[in-house]
Amino acid sequence: MKTKYLFLFIFLLSSVSAFCQQEKNVEDEYAAYFTLPREALYVHLNKTTYFKGEEIWFKGYTYDQKNQLTSKATTNINVGIYDEAGNQLKKSLFKAENGVIQGNIAVDSTFSGGTYYIKAETNWMKNFKESNAFVQKIEIISEEVAKKNTTETEANYDFQFLPEGGHMVANTKNTIGFKLINESGKGVKASGIVYDSNKKEVASFEGNTFGLGKFLFQPKADQNYTAEIKLENGNVLNQAVPKAKNRGVAMIVSNPFPDKVIINFNTNAETLKSNPSKEYKVLIHQNGNLKTIAFAFENATEKIISIPKKELFKGINTITVFDDKNTPILERLFFNDFFTKKAKIHVSKLNMLNDSILFSISESQLKDNANISISVLPEMTKSYDPDHTIVSNFYLKSHIKSAVENPQYYFRDMNRKKKYELDILLLTQGWSRYNWDTIFGDKPNGLNRFENGIAISGTVNRPKPGVDRLFLYATKNHSARFIELDKDQKFTITNLFLEEGEEIRFSYMTEKGLFKKPSVYLRFSVSDEEDKISETTIKENSKVQSNSADFQLPENFFYDNSEQLDAVVIKAEKKKEKRDPILINGKVTEITEIETQRYINITDFIQYNGYNVSENLGRISITTRRTPKASPVIYFDNARLSSFNILYNLSTANVERIIIDKTGLGEGMNAGFGGVIKIYTRTTPLFKKGEAAEIFTGSTAPFAFTPAKEYYAPKYSSYLNNTFEKYGAISWIPELKLTKTKAVNFKVYNTKTKSITLFIEGITESGDLISEKRTIQIR
Repeated sequence: MKTKYLFLFIFLLSSVSAFCQQEKNVEDEYAAYFTLPREALYVHLNKTTYFKGEEIWFKGYTYDQKNQLTSKATTNINVGIYDEAGNQLKKSLFKAENGVIQGNIAVDSTFSGGTYYIKAETNWMKNFKESNAFVQKIEIISEEVAKKNTTETEANYDFQFLPEGGHMVANTKNTIGFKLINESGKGVKASGIVYDSNKKEVASFEGNTFGLGKFLFQPKADQNYTAEIKLENGNVLNQAVPKAKNRGVAMIVSNPFPDKVIINFNTNAETLKSNPSKEYKVLIHQNGNLKTIAFAFENATEKIISIPKKELFKGINTITVFDDKNTPILERLFFNDFFTKKAKIHVSKLNMLNDSILFSISESQLKDNANISISVLPEMTKSYDPDHTIVSNFYLKSHIKSAVENPQYYFRDMNRKKKYELDILLLTQGWSRYNWDTIFGDKPNGLNRFENGIAISGTVNRPKPGVDRLFLYATKNHSARFIELDKDQKFTITNLFLEEGEEIRFSYMTEKGLFKKPSVYLRFSVSDEEDKISETTIKENSKVQSNSADFQLPENFFYDNSEQLDAVVIKAEKKKEKRDPILINGKVTEITEIETQRYINITDFIQYNGYNVSENLGRISITTRRTPKASPVIYFDNARLSSFNILYNLSTANVERIIIDKTGLGEGMNAGFGGVIKIYTRTTPLFKKGEAAEIFTGSTAPFAFTPAKEYYAPKYSSYLNNTFEKYGAISWIPELKLTKTKAVNFKVYNTKTKSITLFIEGITESGDLISEKRTIQIR
């Protein structure tokens, strides 16, 4: 009897489990998969082909895919260089501010001529199976000739029939996409005829220059079809047409209209006979946004659905059709241009200024402020060949599974013809990069966090008792402050932006207010794991032959003295400053043993020099003695203080120099009526020997931020030769703000080039993307 009840319980449990699985809500599963926001990156390079000795200049743009805005969640962007096999050679950390980064990487002696890759990603991107890291192939030209295998091989072609939605259905209308590529993955133009088994022509087709096209076809059940494909070179290919399903649903999407998209669903009598009232669900979705439409054929073999584009999502939308068992049966991507705004960039030459040319740039179509970058190259350049623009990268790449030949073509100067060709491209892409088995399966867990700066955890080892806080000295990006310790004398500091080679320094304060050197164990936390570019990604970024394949750098192309030299550090005895370069009436006092004996704390010194100083429970107030009373502007290690509490109990022995200017002249209106005080903490010992000579401990981060440098152009020996015209660089403008109301001027060095080309990439405050190419005649 117990066994009988046990079997009954197991049966009921399995039935409930099966029912729950069957009733799994598609919309909820989809929404759960896209709960975590997804970042994408685009990096605008000044070139893609470089000489040894040049710099790779770049600007990176981060993007929130769901909201289609600049992403500001992450500040840490890792940018690396990888060899031809995808192995990491070097990696640097760059700081994003307001969603953009600027940087450069030297093409130094570690590079040899050949192929490399630049990759940029964030730690957050590692949470997702669908990678949004940016990868771009680059070429390096050196004095050595890069030998390439030029052995000719017999041309091979790959022709594919790609039914719209994923399959053909017999005895009904279908749209069949097709693609013809050569062994290098390049599209090949061709035309063809489809024959039935009796050699009767039933359809014809013709592809574009990318080898893509489509045609209408109504196959019969259990019929075999073949296609005869004719290439432009006269070659003929024969290809079998995939067999149509006897039952099912076909989908035809029509997207030439400015305000709506029409979806035509077709089926046959055989399908209706098996289940005439069967219901289907259409999900139109994009990065977590979705719209659901239910339909049934209702004893008809055709169902037409018209959807206003304003109810859908900007850019690529995915249509997925589910049957009554929540199984995806059809999928198709299409581009919704209803919300996309086209920038209208105006660039004009104003005049010559000495050895420079002044330009004016504005936009009249977008009604929003924009942040852009510009690469300025000779008109005949061969050195700029990026896989994507910012538009194709964010609108197209993040939705498709495979690489696309010349994706920039579809979005630059988009017209009716290009919209039609883009629709064919999306038809032949098949299903999107997001796999439904994955969506219904494991969801992203977010274990890799958004990274903002460097985190430091530390423990004070000496002195062990009595220390409850440490003094953290100012750095380039942070003001000085006290760090509280817990009961075990441990501490954590987050969001630190330490630059390469920059030292972080600590002291602890004694009861007498003296800074002493602690023994501190530090652990830095920031992601810097070595990685590798996958073979699939490398294959997608490969091309037939690089621009530099048969090119050799000519002699004396650069000036002999044009190579950038390492910084030279001259060590000398530090002189005492007598005047401050800004404070005209500033009185400079170098703190010696005499001052430390006369003034125990620095606030005593300030009070002696004409200010009222009050202390109350650790709070410091400083005002002038004259009426009306006003507080001075105080700088602590060049960081302006918003509160003076850091000066509480600060020993004068810890200060190296103090400058007081009661007038504040030179500081402008910022000084107000209280004057200016500048305090500099001690970096040299006050005493020549003894314990007091060691007042801090310091350490550098093993992986810190690379500071952005100002662009400098290479010094070419001549701007009039063929090499400069093809591979030289004129200028790089990484940061230019376009406003809604007026034009912005910029200037470039005059290389006497007849015509120049500007490659412009950027994004507006509301998330509209800008990608423009402008050629301007100079002479």
